[in-house]
Amino acid sequence: QRHDTPLLDLRVLTHRPFTVGVTIQAVSVLAMMGAMILLPLYLQELRGLSPLETGLLVAPGGIAMGILGPRVGKAFDRFGARPLVIPGSLGVVVGLAMLSRMGEATPYAYILGGHVLMMVSLSALFTPVFTLSLGALPAHLYSHGSSFLGTTQQVFAAIGTAVSVTVLSSRSTSLLEAGSTPAAAFVGGVQWAFGAAAIIAVGVAGLVLLL
Repeated sequence: QRHDTPLLDLRVLTHRPFTVGVTIQAVSVLAMMGAMILLPLYLQELRGLSPLETGLLVAPGGIAMGILGPRVGKAFDRFGARPLVIPGSLGVVVGLAMLSRMGEATPYAYILGGHVLMMVSLSALFTPVFTLSLGALPAHLYSHGSSFLGTTQQVFAAIGTAVSVTVLSSRSTSLLEAGSTPAAAFVGGVQWAFGAAAIIAVGVAGLVLLL
């Protein structure tokens, strides 16, 4: 740097709490985006729901996440991060693990429960981690930290989508070649993709202990 005007200032990574927080958010977004791509594919391609019906089924999770955002902030101010991020990270793992057990005729209530659990847990996770991450930076790096967080989320959202679809396609193809029906092969691919997301989320549960 000759003029101290980097496009993306990497000095933010010299602050350990920020680095840990960015990693947690990146891995969480990776798992979340994979799930957000997989669930509509499952509901529309296998279960035959319309886009409207699919939207109505996943809407409660998004609404719950939005409503809980301010309340999570108040709880963070009162109790600190650990009572929120540890249960939140474990809830993400459980929610993804539930979705990895979906079959060809899984009740919609079960799917709704797994999705809502995942979204509520992400709400408990994101706000404290974001606050702790930026709070660890000196004032002159605030804008760079915010830019770095946003950029990282976008990149890992794309990676999560690619990884999930790749796992789904690879597993489905393998099962088809082994003689499974198209429906069974698709379900097997979805289960493996959600299982991969759950395994990734386990890493988040480990990382929150470093905050």
